[in-house]
Amino acid sequence: MHPPLNDDELDELDDLLLSPQMPQYVMDITMLDGFFAALVLHPQPVSPEDHLRWVWDSERGEDEAGFESPQDAARTLDLIMRHYASVSQAIRNDRYEPLFYLLPQDDGSDFYDAEGWCCGFILATSLFTEPWDTLFDQRPDLVAPMELLGTEHGWKMLEQSGDERRATQDAYESIANAVALIYEHFRGPSKATAGMEAYGIRSTANDVVCPCGSGRNFRDCCGAARTLH
Repeated sequence: MHPPLNDDELDELDDLLLSPQMPQYVMDITMLDGFFAALVLHPQPVSPEDHLRWVWDSERGEDEAGFESPQDAARTLDLIMRHYASVSQAIRNDRYEPLFYLLPQDDGSDFYDAEGWCCGFILATSLFTEPWDTLFDQRPDLVAPMELLGTEHGWKMLEQSGDERRATQDAYESIANAVALIYEHFRGPSKATAGMEAYGIRSTANDVVCPCGSGRNFRDCCGAARTLH
């Protein structure tokens, strides 16, 4: 079993992905992390042949990866597959922590940019649709933070929330719990329902208050549409 990537290796992978030889829409490390989280959660395995092309070109899945050397290619693929394995292991062991970019603020506080992670997650759900379509329809509460931070509809709702910074923070702070609950839902719905109730969220989707702060039910608010950025 390979160990998770350390901080230096994560930075190295991010640099390799964003090198000038790569296609315009290659994923960065945080989008890759969200993409892999959704793939791991999917009950059916997705082969590297089916998902790697979207890592290189998240827009169309067509442009091929570019590397300076065969050594760079081998190193990039090794780091990618090791990271996939570590995301899988962390989710299955209920200790997954999503990778976000840290954005230091003028007041000295820290703020995390989770938009790229959520876009990667939403992309995977749109490519490998079932059982995701059923989940989005029947249990939108489980994917509420991903929809808020990873879709155009969600971004508009955040802007209209009255306190976009706070609503954004609440959303990204709930992502790790959402991942754990989705994992339980796909493998045992009764456990997921109990988990949502433990966090004060009722199990009927129509009754879930949208976390964007609008005060409306999630199905009538951020859960009304899925628009991929």
